[in-house]
Amino acid sequence: MRLDRTAAVAVAAAAVLTMTGCILPPPLQQPTSQQPPSTPVPQPARSWQPTPAPQDDPAGSAAERVEPDEPITANDQTAADTGELYAGEPGETRDGYFPDAAFDMVLAPTRGTPAVAPGIALPASEVGDELYAGVPHRAGGDLLLTTVGRLVLESEEAEYTCSGTVINSATGLVVLTAAHCVWDDDTRDYYDRITFSPGYERGDAPFGTWEAEELWVPQQYLDANTRWLDGADDNGWMGFDFGLIRFAPQQGQTLEDAVGGQGVSFTAETNGVVIAGYPGNDDFDAEVLRYCAEDDVGYGAGGDPNYGADCEMGDGASGSGWVSNLDAATGAGTITAVYSNGGSSGAYGPPLGVTAWNGLQSLGG
Repeated sequence: MRLDRTAAVAVAAAAVLTMTGCILPPPLQQPTSQQPPSTPVPQPARSWQPTPAPQDDPAGSAAERVEPDEPITANDQTAADTGELYAGEPGETRDGYFPDAAFDMVLAPTRGTPAVAPGIALPASEVGDELYAGVPHRAGGDLLLTTVGRLVLESEEAEYTCSGTVINSATGLVVLTAAHCVWDDDTRDYYDRITFSPGYERGDAPFGTWEAEELWVPQQYLDANTRWLDGADDNGWMGFDFGLIRFAPQQGQTLEDAVGGQGVSFTAETNGVVIAGYPGNDDFDAEVLRYCAEDDVGYGAGGDPNYGADCEMGDGASGSGWVSNLDAATGAGTITAVYSNGGSSGAYGPPLGVTAWNGLQSLGG
């Protein structure tokens, strides 16, 4: 179900807070040396009330609509055959919104080889079960268990959590996540502090906690999101809700040195996906790595340029990589999209393309 961004959502302070039409992560659960507390830190209430979008042009004018750094094409122009382009649907949606344009670039994972074939490597699952329960997150092990981690986002008013994945990059220090896990709507600026714990599990950070030093989100997302915050139509923010974070090295070691890096496909192609992250909605607590697996990925639901999957993970799963062509033996695959928003009735994520690639280059590749 597409979340409605034209109305504010009021909730009690101790309840899960849905803001800006995408799922923001749950409040940070402060672990003690024994067990984390059973109740989350209260969340702040929204101080503003956006107005409904104008009804005479619900999709916004063509000049204002969000578009990628390069034009999209109707046909697959990429040499790398990594799946089906836009899940077999037209890239431009029925509401006239565009995805990030497919780009002929696939970054291989740092170890293992993606299994490029239709279907998914794990049994289809939408309930957010723990991924490989009981299997340790250890160096050189399964790439999903080592590269996926929990992000903690800090501002003056609150702390939240999201999910992110270490990807193969020139610097070895880059994590892929959602734009709304990097940009704070309350301050209309980047979060004050972001830390990342790959392989996090119940208060344990087996590979340490890393400090962000440079942040990037698409200008297309900022423009569309700002319009909505000002009470106008969002004009396609969901197609660009992806972000990148470069973290500071630790004692001369990069994130990829410590945990490896997942592959990334910028071709907008998919053969089904495994979504892995740290949801905190409903019965979840953002304390263990959970997953959904979907072999029948859709595109364009609600007129938005997003992949759709049956998945009940919500708050805190924002930023989770949608891994296509997963090799279950190694956890190696290629991330083709990131979790943007959703909940009990489904998950939605924008495919990655040329804008995402250019963003990676701006952080040093």
